[in-house]
Amino acid sequence: MSATIDQTAPTVPTATTSPTTTAEKNLHEDVVSPHETHSTSNPTRVIAIAVDASKYSEYAFDWAINNLVRAETDQLVILNVRPTATLPAVYGALYIDFSKEFEKIEAANKAESHDLLRAYANKLPHHKYNVRGVALRGDPRDEIAYKVEDVHADMLVIGSRGLGAFKKTFLGSVSDYLVHHLKVPVIVPRPSELDKAI
Repeated sequence: MSATIDQTAPTVPTATTSPTTTAEKNLHEDVVSPHETHSTSNPTRVIAIAVDASKYSEYAFDWAINNLVRAETDQLVILNVRPTATLPAVYGALYIDFSKEFEKIEAANKAESHDLLRAYANKLPHHKYNVRGVALRGDPRDEIAYKVEDVHADMLVIGSRGLGAFKKTFLGSVSDYLVHHLKVPVIVPRPSELDKAI
């Protein structure tokens, strides 16, 4: 399994971020490649599924496999976005080198993301599905939006965290943002039984 850096992936500046420099570009790492699984030379559709470690995400993935994905003709692109490791602010003349801690956090986040993508890919019979797993780093809204366009996905499936109106207003919702900003259909499977269980 290879990891590649997609240097063309821009980070879209938001109200809380500044434009990224070349050294700070986000990573897009291919964790599961189509050649490792069944490969359809010309898939009829590319279906992107954004996943995280939540039950909502697991439900959305399973729903897509059972109701949407055609194993023989579709390419499935599984996406996971890990956060960018941040360091505490330095105040005054006090300087503490946090680079080792930063590297540990980044390595742990990367390993967790790669393991999650492999776990989702391993849920599928490799001889039937054309699967690609891509680990992203940065703001989930911007990174998923960019990668969906980059892989020419025909649609995106993403879980819903079930945020109420109050939390959605203040915290924002990745799925809500993508529904309103992507040019392709966004499917957000949301089972009522999970709302009660979680």
